[in-house]
Amino acid sequence: MIHSAEQVGLDLRAGPFLADLLDGAEEPVSGVVADDVEPAEACILGNGRLDLDRALDTSVVLPYTTAADRLAAGAPTKVLIRTDLGAASLIARQAPIALSPNGHDSLQVLAPPDPASLRGGVEHDINGLFVVLGLVSLVVGAIGIADVTLVTVLERVGEIGLRRSLGARRRHIAAQFLVESVTVGLFGGLLGSSAGIIAVVVVSAVNGWTPVLDLSLAAGAPVTGALVGLLAGLYPAMRAARMEPVETLRSGT
Repeated sequence: MIHSAEQVGLDLRAGPFLADLLDGAEEPVSGVVADDVEPAEACILGNGRLDLDRALDTSVVLPYTTAADRLAAGAPTKVLIRTDLGAASLIARQAPIALSPNGHDSLQVLAPPDPASLRGGVEHDINGLFVVLGLVSLVVGAIGIADVTLVTVLERVGEIGLRRSLGARRRHIAAQFLVESVTVGLFGGLLGSSAGIIAVVVVSAVNGWTPVLDLSLAAGAPVTGALVGLLAGLYPAMRAARMEPVETLRSGT
């Protein structure tokens, strides 16, 4: 049980014996934690929590039975337990039984979150953010491919009319522009995956980390790009295939 030296009127630098602490009985001092004692208010952090390391510098450590019998301090109502990293959840389950075997159900335990679960939650949120950003990028890329393909169709009206007049069918015209849009998406996926791999390797090398790459994701990027190109090129390809040969030759340049 920790009692603030300021609360009991104790000066840790008074001498080797504490006279007026325990009903006038002199008690030996086992040791002084620090000579530069700070006021109790300095041990309170900005968020209202207690800075344990600094609080110990201005505290007297007593058995709670001694404090209750000779100082009338009463039974402790709060216990602060410091644990090793990752052991908080285990100690939180065991501490009530150790402190009060017969009434452990009446004790309330507040434990910090487990680092593993906290890390998993952060990773889940970050992955979700990147998924949303990836979907937005795919939509923007699909709009860009569709726009470029449509402009290409409008600029090549004469070529479309010439091919139709030479015997090309609608499916041939549609396939031509679909292949072009798929090619654009495929190369976009290759460039994107290559840039991502290079960025991961460079950042890891600068920070001395070991790069971890998922080859399945790197290989899936070009496939995804080709699929996006295929979907984006459907409308321009269908529009090109519906053009009549006479009208395209008349309006083509």
